[in-house]
Amino acid sequence: MNKVGFGLIGCGIFGRVHARAYTASTNARLVAVCDQDATRAAAFAAEFGISDHGADWRALIARPDIQAVGIATPDFAHAEIALAAIKAGKHVLVEKPLAITVSECQEILAAQKAQGVKLMVDFHNRWSLPFVNLRRALVAGQLGTLMMMNIRLNDTTFVPTRMLSWAAKSSPLQFLGSHLVDLIHFLSDASIKRVYCVSRSVLLKKMGIDTPDFSQCILELSSGGTAVVETCWILDEHGPSVFDFQSEFVGSKGTAYVNASHHRMAEVYSGKGVELPDVSAAADLYGKPVGFAVAAIQHFVDCVANDQPPMVTGEDGLAVARVLAAAEQSAQTGLPVEVN
Repeated sequence: MNKVGFGLIGCGIFGRVHARAYTASTNARLVAVCDQDATRAAAFAAEFGISDHGADWRALIARPDIQAVGIATPDFAHAEIALAAIKAGKHVLVEKPLAITVSECQEILAAQKAQGVKLMVDFHNRWSLPFVNLRRALVAGQLGTLMMMNIRLNDTTFVPTRMLSWAAKSSPLQFLGSHLVDLIHFLSDASIKRVYCVSRSVLLKKMGIDTPDFSQCILELSSGGTAVVETCWILDEHGPSVFDFQSEFVGSKGTAYVNASHHRMAEVYSGKGVELPDVSAAADLYGKPVGFAVAAIQHFVDCVANDQPPMVTGEDGLAVARVLAAAEQSAQTGLPVEVN
């Protein structure tokens, strides 16, 4: 079987996960990489043994030896690149969110349907074993009817101040909340009908970054259940992890908890302080990338190679965008908002 030629656009932190996943896959061949910083693209290509690199993503998607494109750019850049790649007849895997507005998502979906290519949003928590096992328990009725959820995914100030140069063009809701909304859809098999959201912008604005510090949302589901969702970018940097991901799921017959960040399966104490190294998302096992973040990307590779539909679709990305748009409107108006 011929390997699928992949092009990667975006050579940042998660671009590295994409590159590791493609190069380790038996069904993919990473043909070229691209980044707006040509020097970074060159160094990235050298690291992964890729001969072709550059700063022009339009040239990359025009190549006939590339059948599929991975997009790991900043959130706000997803729509233009995804739309152009789809119109060029390429299969597209895009990091979350699919796009930052509902209208952009709709335009991408319309193009995808017209071209007949595969499109997947990388909501990789659908491959995370604690959540996969929780879904199995819910489907089996072990917890009864899912009544309420409490989920928080928070980052330290390192993320908006140093990790992301473009934090002012995003928000905790877009960057983190997109994961949580899709996770709620995945676990509950319900849609989110109504949102009440509160957000504040104080600390980061004082640092010259015009983006919210945090958002706290109450979501009402079509099933009758509710979810409380918290996202922030202002945790103290002295914690053992750059993020804090905790959740509680209360059903009519049982309760489940998932600690997806501070589970302390591995702890390292050194001159650098306390660290909780990654053991489940994109870890290295004797030179081979393993973990749910890798598995999600390789799932898309296999779907393209075997002409199968991906488990996550563009429609899932649009559903998340609708909820986030309603949450942002609620935060601005101070009123609950019905999800369109």
